[in-house]
Amino acid sequence: MKEKKVAFYGNLIFGVLIVMATILYMLDIMNPYFIKSLDSILFVLCGVFNLILLYKYRKINHAWKSFFMLLGLIFACIGDIVLIGNFVLGAIFFAIGHIWFLVYFYVLQKFNYKDVLIGGIIFLISLLLILFLPVFDFGNFLAIVIIYALIISMMLGKAFSNYLCKMTIPNLVVFIGALLFFFSDLMLVFDNFSTLSGIFGYLCLSTYYPAEFLLAISIFIQIYSLNKEEETK
Repeated sequence: MKEKKVAFYGNLIFGVLIVMATILYMLDIMNPYFIKSLDSILFVLCGVFNLILLYKYRKINHAWKSFFMLLGLIFACIGDIVLIGNFVLGAIFFAIGHIWFLVYFYVLQKFNYKDVLIGGIIFLISLLLILFLPVFDFGNFLAIVIIYALIISMMLGKAFSNYLCKMTIPNLVVFIGALLFFFSDLMLVFDNFSTLSGIFGYLCLSTYYPAEFLLAISIFIQIYSLNKEEETK
């Protein structure tokens, strides 16, 4: 029981810190580069915290699987920081992060035809928006945006497919996290490449960090899911 309290309150603290850092960044109260980097590092530390908990609970088999999730968080963190000064390099790191997320999703659940079907539909819709929505002007970044859209679409498709195949709370949390990540990147595209003005930047930030936090705590939630499965055996 004591370990469960440590896990709960530890994640709660990380959640509060991430929210506070995000608000400070959006309000532009502190140095934006520092606070943005701090915000990204926090969700990585949250992932590390939850991975340690898996080892503490002696869930070694699931701990090595969750290491792929941690790699995704790390590359997303690097991408978030690098994106400040170099969009292309930042996008590359984010894409690598999504690939690691995808690997994690496949380790959790083997290949299913729904993975490609759902991911393909998401990518097709994204591609139609990218190519034919007149508000966009990607210039020399078009190829990069399309490749990135393909990777994140496959990541989201697999997360959704996993949930449809096994409707557990951990799979739901991962799917919501992946969906928020996708929406955040969509808002980033509107903010950087569209002729529209609005709150796209705020929508991007207000969904990106919750997305990363959900992906990080999905490791923590997996602990309780595994314990319940053992109790029913």
